[in-house]
Amino acid sequence: MHIGGGPNDAATKEPIKLSVEPHFDAFRKCYPLVEGKGAGDFGIDLKIGKDGGKAKLSEPRTAMKGAAFKDCVVKVFEGIEFRKPKGGATVVSYSLRFTPASTP
Repeated sequence: MHIGGGPNDAATKEPIKLSVEPHFDAFRKCYPLVEGKGAGDFGIDLKIGKDGGKAKLSEPRTAMKGAAFKDCVVKVFEGIEFRKPKGGATVVSYSLRFTPASTP
């Protein structure tokens, strides 16, 4: 996670982290939609208003194949109610790493 135009310290990242982490299971449910099932990253830019709430999303990017996968991840981000950022309105570049589940 990278905060644009502000400090990239733990205190500044904390409200974003606490907003996204509860949705990790929803993101995991998108993985079966990947074509080819390889590992990879998904990045997106989030503009979060000074009071938090829904973020304005832009630049979703990934080398992972499958429009349904990309749409699923974007939909999860669209549903997140972000906490109030520490420094007012914030632009965040957020990345998630997807890997195949290990089997015993």
